[in-house]
Amino acid sequence: MASSTPCLLVLVLCLTSLLQASLLMAADYPPHGEEEPSWELPESEVRERFSDWMTRYSKHYSSHREEEKRFQIFKQNTNSIGKFRSQNRGTGGVGVVGGGFRSQNKGSAVVRMNRFGDLTAREVVQQFTGFNNTGFHAASPTPLPSRSWKPCCVDWRSSGAVTGVKNQGACGSCWAFAAVAAIEGMNKIRTGELVSLSEQVLLDCDSLSNGCDGGHTDTALSLVAARGGITSEERYPYNGFQGKCDVDKLLFDHQASVKGFKAVVPNNERQLALAVARQPVTVYIDASGFEFQFYAGGIYRGPCSGNPARVNHAVTIVGYCEGPSKENKYWIAKNSWSNDWGEQGYIYLAKDVPWKTGTCALASSPFYPTA
Repeated sequence: MASSTPCLLVLVLCLTSLLQASLLMAADYPPHGEEEPSWELPESEVRERFSDWMTRYSKHYSSHREEEKRFQIFKQNTNSIGKFRSQNRGTGGVGVVGGGFRSQNKGSAVVRMNRFGDLTAREVVQQFTGFNNTGFHAASPTPLPSRSWKPCCVDWRSSGAVTGVKNQGACGSCWAFAAVAAIEGMNKIRTGELVSLSEQVLLDCDSLSNGCDGGHTDTALSLVAARGGITSEERYPYNGFQGKCDVDKLLFDHQASVKGFKAVVPNNERQLALAVARQPVTVYIDASGFEFQFYAGGIYRGPCSGNPARVNHAVTIVGYCEGPSKENKYWIAKNSWSNDWGEQGYIYLAKDVPWKTGTCALASSPFYPTA
């Protein structure tokens, strides 16, 4: 049974989260009455920022030509961040319906520069996501009783059922990280022990996925279930590329037991909430937006596609909150881009939106492991 926070405490936590996002946004603007600077910065200032950014992230390029190319992308990203903040000050962001976009009059997402500063949105998707929808066929769903009670808010982090945020690096292995995070949560809930499990064994041994070229969380869960469990990260550490499968560890060295997996009823956020109230759940999303690339906090409403055919990334839903108002409902998603990205490695995705596939199509194909 999921641990839930009393609704009064949850409301305080929700308000605290939104206040932090507001403070982040406010810090980027001058006090009322002062002249607001243009969001398009002088090139000299951008070059100084680029130099500092290169130092912070230990960036080195193969040639001056490549460095200049990356500077121009950094400059465009820097000015785009400034433009987004200027245009959305006090009004929020934009959202998505179906496969297209529409404006929203309420939002609280915040963006800032991060490790992806020298990459285009297309390059981020190509290098740092990893859901391969080629040949993907969702498993038959298992409905949960629709009248089941569920708490107003759940956060499996507060129950110690979520390991620290990991970093998949420039490898399309999000599918492995999402699957492992769900298994880690289930194992903690079932046994009381939180063990960091191995993504690398899935990267090396899941023949139905394509390693760093992408894969599926359901085939990863199916592999682990077929072998009866999965080894630990300590015993089979992540190296960021596909290698030779260590069959002995795949078959015999299990630090968490898994018997199967189930699919949540698709395009139904209530069914997804009922599942998350029991354990963390994997979902596929569209992570191709500029605002997603530089997300830093608040409730993300888009832009992104609500079309299941356009999802490209896998994350793990580790909680949700339904209050204090309908504008402040959100899913808590654990990403695998390190804790330098987002809100300490997490993104808060708008919950119970008007379109059935959910924000960024998160409700289109959720899965969770069983034991």
